[in-house]
This record gives sequence, structure tokens and C-alpha cells, in this order.
Amino acid sequence: MKKLVSFILVLVLCFSFSATALAEVIETPEAEEITVSAIVPGDEPNAEETKWYYRVLDDYYVQRRLWSLTYGYWKTDWQTIGHL
Repeated sequence: MKKLVSFILVLVLCFSFSATALAEVIETPEAEEITVSAIVPGDEPNAEETKWYYRVLDDYYVQRRLWSLTYGYWKTDWQTIGHL
């Protein structure tokens, strides 16, 4: 019985995702409605991208440090955020 309920739930989820995808395809603008903007050299249209790096010390303290993917440097020192 559990397998049947799980199977039905998976089917419902699959159909709901496919309906959402079809709705997005149907609502795409016509070719004459699409606008193109030029990027001027020196402009930075996107925000800076960053990534947190984590490590666990020998005494089970968890630390993190922020790395700038855009500029390639550490933005913070190691910060202790908890204990395992």
C-alpha cells in the first residue's frame, strides 16, 4: 500500500512540473516583442558572485570563509560558526 501511495505521489509531482514547463513555453513573447540591450565596456550589469568555503578543525569547530568568484580574492577571514 505504501508503494502505491508513493507511486501516485510521484506521478502527481511529475505531471505538475510538466504543466508548469508548458505554461512557461506558451507564455513566451513573440519575436517582435523581444528587445536586445547592448553592454557598454566598463559596465558591470551583474552582481558580484561569491562562494562560502567550509572547514572542520581538529577540535570539531566548523569555520567558513567567503571567496569572491568575480574578483578572485578572499573577502573574509575564517569565521567560527559552530561546534560539531
